[in-house]
Amino acid sequence: MTLSPELEFANNLRPNRPAWMNALRLLLGLFGAPVAWAFQIALSEPLAARACYPNRTPLPEPSWEGWSVVMPAVSLACLAFALLSGWAALTVWRGQTLEPMAGRDDFLRLRRGRIRFLSRLGLMSSGLFIVAVVFNTLAVLLVPLCSSWY
Repeated sequence: MTLSPELEFANNLRPNRPAWMNALRLLLGLFGAPVAWAFQIALSEPLAARACYPNRTPLPEPSWEGWSVVMPAVSLACLAFALLSGWAALTVWRGQTLEPMAGRDDFLRLRRGRIRFLSRLGLMSSGLFIVAVVFNTLAVLLVPLCSSWY
């Protein structure tokens, strides 16, 4: 059975797994943490605005009592997903060896180098966005709810 060109690039990550699963791990490593951060921002900001400014008037306390549970839960779920993304990028990177490929053609060597580059890019991206998710989580946990900025 021949693989489609889109899935064949990841075929040598784990030979005992299907190629689509290896490609999915690589994509999770590349884009998982940025998506987690974007989801955290896109969900936390409107929830905070709705709880503290329901009718464009500031409230001294949140209008919704479940606020203190939902906001940290959203932040921790996003942090867990970002960490999972970093772990996926790390496992893809570790799965690629630096040993010379004796008897293999240049295409396979080029493919391995491409996968190593993309996994390193995923590691750097995940690290950066994990830090961003942690800072946003700390803001949710440490800044008083519905407080004024001045």
